[in-house]
Amino acid sequence: MGDEGQPNATLKEISEPVRIELDALESHFKDYLRTDVPVIDSIFQHLLDGGGKRFRPLLVLLVASCNNSIPPEDINRLAVAVEFIHTATLLHDDVVDQSDVRRGNRVAHHIWGAEPSVLAGDYLYSRAFSILVEIGHLGILQSMSTATTSMARGEVLQLLRSYSVATTIEEYIEVITGKTASLISGSCRAAGYLANFDDIVLKALEQYGLNLGLSFQIVDDILDYTAQKGVFGKTTGKDFLEGKVTLPVIILQEVLGSGSRREVADIFLKEAPDPDDFEKVREMMNQEGVFERTREIARQYSDKASAELAVFPKSDSRTSLEAMVKYVVYRKA
Repeated sequence: MGDEGQPNATLKEISEPVRIELDALESHFKDYLRTDVPVIDSIFQHLLDGGGKRFRPLLVLLVASCNNSIPPEDINRLAVAVEFIHTATLLHDDVVDQSDVRRGNRVAHHIWGAEPSVLAGDYLYSRAFSILVEIGHLGILQSMSTATTSMARGEVLQLLRSYSVATTIEEYIEVITGKTASLISGSCRAAGYLANFDDIVLKALEQYGLNLGLSFQIVDDILDYTAQKGVFGKTTGKDFLEGKVTLPVIILQEVLGSGSRREVADIFLKEAPDPDDFEKVREMMNQEGVFERTREIARQYSDKASAELAVFPKSDSRTSLEAMVKYVVYRKA
C-alpha cells in the first residue's frame, strides 16, 4: 500500500495481466483501419504516434480476460472499436475547441485542416460500429450506441453552458456523465457481455465504469489548472481559456465572497480571457483549497467504483481494476 495521496501502481503495472494483448492492440488498430484514402490513414497514424493511455481499451481487456473461452478476435474487436470511438471524439473536439495540442503534438486540424479532420472522425465512428457488428452481440451494440448518444448530448450541453459561472455541480455532473463517463461505463458493460457475466455483474460493471469515468474527468479538470507544463499532454489552462466552467470553478464560486465571485464571473464573461486571468483564478483556487476539495469529490466517486467490484470474480484482473481506481484519483497526467 502506497502513502495516502499516491497511487498504488503505475498504469503499466495495472495493465500487467493483459500486457501482451495491450501491446498487440497497436498493430490491430492499423489492421482494422487500413483504407484506400491516404489522408485518413495519415491522420490516424498521427494520433497513434502521439501515444495516449489506451485507458478504455485496457478496461475492456481487463474485464474480458476473466473468461478464457472468449474468442481473442472478439476481444480485439471491442477494444479497437472503443479506441476508435474515443479517437473520433478527440478529432471532433479539437476542431470545435480550436485546440493547438493533443497528446503533446500539434492537433490534426492544424496539419490537414478542419474538414479532413472532422470527416476522418466520422469515418472512425462508422468503422467502430462496423467492427462491433462483426462481434454479433446485440447487448454490446446497445451499450456502445447508448454511450455515443450520451457523449454527443454531453458535448452539446457543455457548449451551451460555456462561460456560465452559474453552472451548478449537478449540471456539471450531467455534462461529464455524458461526455466522458458514458463511454467508460459502456465499454465496461460491453466487455462484461463478452465475458458472459450475469445481469448483477453487468450492472456492477456499468456503475464501476460510470463512477470511474466521473472521477477521471474531475481529476482531468483539476489538472487543467495544476499540471506541470509538458506532462499533461495538452495545454494547461485550455479549458479555462475556452470558457469551460468545470468543478474547480464551481467550487471556487461557492467559497468566495460576493466581491471575488463577481471578479471571477467577469473574467469568464470576457470575450477572450488571457493567461494573466488564468493565473489570477488559479491563485484564488490555491488560496481557497479548491483543488483538494475537488479531489475529495473525485475520491468519493472512486470509492463508489471500488464498491461495485465486490461482485466481480477475484483474479489478477480484478486487482488491476481496483488499482485503476486509485490511479485515476492521483494521476499527474
